[in-house]
Amino acid sequence: MDGVFFGLAAKKGIMSIILIVVGILLAGLIGLSIPFLTLGDVWSHVQNIFVYQIKNIGPVFAAFPIVWIIGFAVGLWKG
Repeated sequence: MDGVFFGLAAKKGIMSIILIVVGILLAGLIGLSIPFLTLGDVWSHVQNIFVYQIKNIGPVFAAFPIVWIIGFAVGLWKG
């Protein structure tokens, strides 16, 4: 069940990130901007987070039981 809940949370988090990026793009198209925040800055920060997580979570993620991974996949799929 933990995997299902984490999968659901991950899917919702990814959708939130996508909507934030779309909102920033739309704001830029109509001429609105957030001072000191550009899409390039946001994108580079997101890439840095992913690289950091991949480097640190790799060995830990391999240690999870297969049932948790299956639950996570089901959560992403059904969420």
